[in-house]
Amino acid sequence: MKNLWIPVVLLSLLPLPGWASVGQQSDGHSDLERVNTIDKNAVLTGQTSKDQVSLNGRILRWDVNMDGEVTIADVNEVIDYILYGYQQEISSAYYYVGTSNNWTPCDATYKLDNGGGDVYSNPVFSVVIPAAYGEYTGGRVANFFKICSQETMDLGADGFWNGNFIGKATNIVDHEMSGYFVEDAYARVFDFVIPAEIPADKYRLTFDMINRSYEFEAIKETPDLWYLVGSCIGNGSWDNNSYALGTSLVPMYPQPDNKNMLKYVGYFPAGEGFKLIHSPGDWEEQWGMSDGRLVKNDGTSDVIKVAEDGYYQITYDLEMDVVSITKYTDVVNVFTSMGMPGTYQDDQAWDPAISLMTPMGTVYENHDWIKKNMTFDSDEELKFAANGEWYYNWGSEAFPVGVGIQYGPNIPVSAGTYTVVFNDILGTYNFIKETE
Repeated sequence: MKNLWIPVVLLSLLPLPGWASVGQQSDGHSDLERVNTIDKNAVLTGQTSKDQVSLNGRILRWDVNMDGEVTIADVNEVIDYILYGYQQEISSAYYYVGTSNNWTPCDATYKLDNGGGDVYSNPVFSVVIPAAYGEYTGGRVANFFKICSQETMDLGADGFWNGNFIGKATNIVDHEMSGYFVEDAYARVFDFVIPAEIPADKYRLTFDMINRSYEFEAIKETPDLWYLVGSCIGNGSWDNNSYALGTSLVPMYPQPDNKNMLKYVGYFPAGEGFKLIHSPGDWEEQWGMSDGRLVKNDGTSDVIKVAEDGYYQITYDLEMDVVSITKYTDVVNVFTSMGMPGTYQDDQAWDPAISLMTPMGTVYENHDWIKKNMTFDSDEELKFAANGEWYYNWGSEAFPVGVGIQYGPNIPVSAGTYTVVFNDILGTYNFIKETE
């Protein structure tokens, strides 16, 4: 069989609608746009071999070999491109099947979306799935899954697993968050995120059906936290382990209007040292001080100290990765107790003298309070109230993080189990959901 040489008439060598890169071939050929979505049989019909055409001053040849591959040769520059001689088929819809839906066949819960319109004009599909948690331990586990097309869904539950799937080419468990996929009956499962890797509440899965590429993105809906630890923090023991939260480890407070902005205000005595750390039990990611400057992840950094006794505000802009420490000059009150009166109490008591929080600071003046393992069986409302009475109380409509104001509205709390932290200077609070 002779190779067929196809005369091609194009306005330019720029990509046309419906074309996409096939990637560099193993023999070193460069990328070129995939064969257009026209009827190639009609194009090939009647063509003679070894035709050449001139495109914008460049002479091209286009042939099809016996294996159905199309070759374009630029005679002027001697650049060869390999194209597959078939159209890349894109389904009308795609669906997730895996850990997050218990591998349920024909389940449309997690349907991928391309934003509407023609799938060849909009070939990028995405879906957001929740993090996967172990059935018995409750801890975050790896998420294993494949993507199926509408055609596979149409096979029904009995024929579902005989269909084609989008997945990896190998069985290697590598937790890769981006790469290239295959689509056939033998596609291997995707896998990503074990507890130590990219923890998040949800993940966005994105697939480019033309370029055959994928990307997984962590979506952190709960605020990122940083902690203070040091001789003037909590009990002063420098214990940075997770069990020390509320005793020697004190969290900074995300702001409700910008969860990437963390703040903390407290009393700091001159000469006492502290640091900021990101992950309890780990000193690798930290802020310290070197030559009078705040520095991050400097293995030789010293502790942070203030020049004179007083109240200071620490602000951490996570987006800009900048920490600042300034004097706090507003009036500060010292309280002996902090309650959480609300509808969850027996007979909706709203009693400020019970459901007391634990003070975090025990070596110096305390302004941080904590209540661990606080379970709400249903949605409730509450406030923070000091000294067993209502004279000082804080409320806000924000949840799970917020800034309470004096005599503010009740805080709406969603059902769940939380570690609750509260700073009585700023009125800031955080309901940290206990999921691991």
